[in-house]
Amino acid sequence: MRLSRSTLCLGVSVLITSCVALAVPAAAAANWPNWRGPGGQGHADDARVPLTWGESEHLLWRTPLPGRGNSSPVVWGDRVFLTAAGAGGRERYVLCVRAGDGKVLWQRLAARTPDPGQAHAWNGHASASCTTDGKHVYAFFGTPGLFCYDLAGRLVWKHTFGIFTSERGWGTAASPLVYEGLVIQNCDNDGPLALPRGHRPDEAAPMALVALDKLTGKVRWSARRDQGRGFGTPVVVTTARGRTDLVLNGPHGVWAYDPQSGKEIWHSDRHGEGDQESNTGRFGEPMPVHNADTLFAQSGRPGPFQAILLGATGAVPASALRWQVVRRGHRDIASPIIWGDALYAADNKGMLTCYDLRNGKVVYEVRLPGKAVASPVAVRGHLLFILDNGITIVLQPGRRFHEVGRNKLGEGDPLDFLASPAVAGGRLFLRSRSVLYCVGQKE
Repeated sequence: MRLSRSTLCLGVSVLITSCVALAVPAAAAANWPNWRGPGGQGHADDARVPLTWGESEHLLWRTPLPGRGNSSPVVWGDRVFLTAAGAGGRERYVLCVRAGDGKVLWQRLAARTPDPGQAHAWNGHASASCTTDGKHVYAFFGTPGLFCYDLAGRLVWKHTFGIFTSERGWGTAASPLVYEGLVIQNCDNDGPLALPRGHRPDEAAPMALVALDKLTGKVRWSARRDQGRGFGTPVVVTTARGRTDLVLNGPHGVWAYDPQSGKEIWHSDRHGEGDQESNTGRFGEPMPVHNADTLFAQSGRPGPFQAILLGATGAVPASALRWQVVRRGHRDIASPIIWGDALYAADNKGMLTCYDLRNGKVVYEVRLPGKAVASPVAVRGHLLFILDNGITIVLQPGRRFHEVGRNKLGEGDPLDFLASPAVAGGRLFLRSRSVLYCVGQKE
C-alpha cells in the first residue's frame, strides 16, 4: 500500500491546522503509558510513524507471545508491557518486551488458578491493558487481582479485590489508570447475587471504583457504584475552569468523581429514546472523548449517545446536554476518536460512522472490511482503524469518507487483532492475540 506525496502533504497540513480535542505534549511522544495513550484520547504526537506497512514493508520485528491475549501494549522508553493468558486462562502472565528489537526481557507468572472462570470469546482472560508510571507497571486480571511490578520484573505488591462475577460469563476487561499517587481500577461486576455456588457474599469483588496507593497497594478510597457488570476504563478530564474530573462510562450512564477522594462530582443517566432496561443502552465500555467544553459518551449497545457539557455538578439535567441522539446499528466495543469538528466511531460489525460534534448528526456511514474492536489512533493527520482480521484502514479526516491507504498484518483470521495500537518513539505497536508487531522506519 502506497500513499501519494500530495496525500501525505495534505495530512501534514491537516495536522497543523486542525483544531484537535487533545494536544499531546511533545515530551510524551516517547511514552504511551496506558490504554489509548497520554490523555486517553488516542492522539499521538509523532511525525515519524510510517503510514504504510506490511509483512515486508516497515516491519521492524515481530515477536511471538507466550499464551494469548487482547490487552493493548503500553510503552515507556524502550520497554513495552502487555499481558497474556495460558490455555483456558489458567495462567496469567505479565510481559516486558524491548522496543528496539522485540526481545522478551522478562515474563512473570502473575497467577495460576485451576478455575479461571468464563470469558466471552471476544474477550478472553488477558484483555485489560497494563499501565505504567515509568517506575512500576500495573496489570489487572479480574479475580486474580491487580499486580504491581518494578521495571525489572520484581513483584512489588498484589491486591485481590474478590471474585468478579458476570451473569453471562463475559469476564473482565477494564484497564487500571495511574493518577498521581494512585492506581485506580473499575470493579464493576454483577456482585454477590451472581457468585458461583458455595461462596459467601463477602467473597464477591466490590461493585465499585477503587483507588489504591500505587506504592503499597493499600486501598485509599472506594466509590460504590452497584451498576452491574461493566468494562469501561476511567479517564481524567480537566474542565475549562481547571477542575479535574475522573470520568467513567458505565452500565447506567456516565459518572465523574474527584480523583483524590472518590467523591461523586456529577452523573448523567443514560435515559430517553433508545434506552431499554434489558440488554440495550446499558453498557458503557467505550471510553468517552472530549474537546475543550464537551464530553461525548456512547452507550456501548444501540442507545443514547450524549454530548455532556463539562463543569456540571450533581445529576446532569437535560439542559446541560449539548445534544443527545440515538446510536443505532450494532454494539460499540471500540472507543471513538475526535478530529476537528467530527467524531469517528466504528462498531463490532465494521460500520464506521462520522458524527458532527455540533449537533450529533451523522455525516456519513461506511462499511469497513472487518470488525472494529480495537480503538483507533490519530497519527500524522490520519486516523488508523485496526480491524479484527489484521487490516488497518488509513483514513483522511473530513466531511466525506476518504480512505488513503490499507495495510495488512497476520493471516487474516477473524477476531485476531482486537487490541488497540500504541505509538511511541517513532514506532507503531500492533498486537494480535499471539504476536506483537513493531512498525517503523529502519535507522
